[in-house]
Amino acid sequence: MQINITFRHLESSEGLKEYVRKKIGRLEKYFVGPVEAHVILKAEKFRNEAEVILRGDGLDITAREETGDMYEAIDLVADVLEKQIKKLRDKRKGIHKKGSREGIMVKGTEEEVVAPQEILLERVPLKPLSVEEALEQFQRDDRPVFIFLNADEKGRLCALYRRGEDVVLVVPE
Repeated sequence: MQINITFRHLESSEGLKEYVRKKIGRLEKYFVGPVEAHVILKAEKFRNEAEVILRGDGLDITAREETGDMYEAIDLVADVLEKQIKKLRDKRKGIHKKGSREGIMVKGTEEEVVAPQEILLERVPLKPLSVEEALEQFQRDDRPVFIFLNADEKGRLCALYRRGEDVVLVVPE
């Protein structure tokens, strides 16, 4: 997790930086891919404010808390972020408080079947490869589909998949 800390009207201290890294860093376990956190710590007279902007897994989450103590504000904002992340994760999965799942109604010939509405997300780095390199890597991996940027076709997005015994190369027109 990349954490950027900004101090406004406040002297930066290693103690505060380490505390922020510890408290905000524990939120990384809720994300799959890379996460970026921007923490803004402000002090105005007797008010201390902590604001955090988290970006990762297609989410932008913001939380702000204001108290008399900066460490308490950091604790509160971390708790608020954790609640928001859990709520958004559950919402993505389709799980509600009662534990029931939403589903898509599929009309059958005799009865209606409820299929769970769940999509798994897998992020893969796209590298420019020649068709031969991509084929070698596809043969080594145990994936049904291999997506790559075709270096021979000026960076065109291409895919490889298996159809029976054959390997099929998909090139967009």
